[in-house]
Amino acid sequence: MSETMLGTHGLSKSFGALRVTDDVSLAVAENELHAIIGPNGAGKTTLLAQLFGEVSPDRGTIEFAGHDITRRPPYERARMGIARSFQITTLCADFTAEDNVALAVQAREPHGFAFWRPTRTDAALREPARELLGRVGLGARAALPSRVLSHGEHRQLEIAVALALEPRVLLLDEPLAGVGIEESRGLVQILQALKGTMTIVLVEHDVGAVEALADRVTVLDGGRAIATGTFAQIRSDAAVRRAYLGDAE
Repeated sequence: MSETMLGTHGLSKSFGALRVTDDVSLAVAENELHAIIGPNGAGKTTLLAQLFGEVSPDRGTIEFAGHDITRRPPYERARMGIARSFQITTLCADFTAEDNVALAVQAREPHGFAFWRPTRTDAALREPARELLGRVGLGARAALPSRVLSHGEHRQLEIAVALALEPRVLLLDEPLAGVGIEESRGLVQILQALKGTMTIVLVEHDVGAVEALADRVTVLDGGRAIATGTFAQIRSDAAVRRAYLGDAE
């Protein structure tokens, strides 16, 4: 196993009396695809939000590439090399697919968004954007406003936007949610192509996709990590079957 790229130690978060993450310790190896699964309300999205810095833990620490990033804001984590997608689309609906990715390419530069006007004609932004769209299967859709794309194509575009930031760690929050069978297969193929090129933390309900993609899986239940291992290992775990897969003893 490679060195740990992203890890948590005793991570806990409560909202009032509700404990959403409860003493979660996680170690994601460099270039590993690590899936987080669990029933609704298990704390998966809150854990991802803590990893990206949108939610501050009450206790515990988060480390990235050997650095304590527990109190660093999201923009600093993004600059360090952590990118994420969201359950709800965050694209610019009236911009083309290429515009959306070009903006993300621009955002990784030191000047950020200060020079919006040249973005539509700057080859240094447009060419990487087109390359990334091709990488996620949207090369032929580059000139279309993102609002006319299908839900599955939105997911593909969100991955391209995240990749434009050249992340070392990619956090994906249910990229297959709400997509059809064919689009789901396409997204799995995209993630299979990315696997091994960067560290990926995948929150996903589609157990078939998790089985096809994950090097290791952590199962959350009631905010606690109840098992970590390969898909075969967690599938045979009695506590996992009870909590997530719905099996009896």
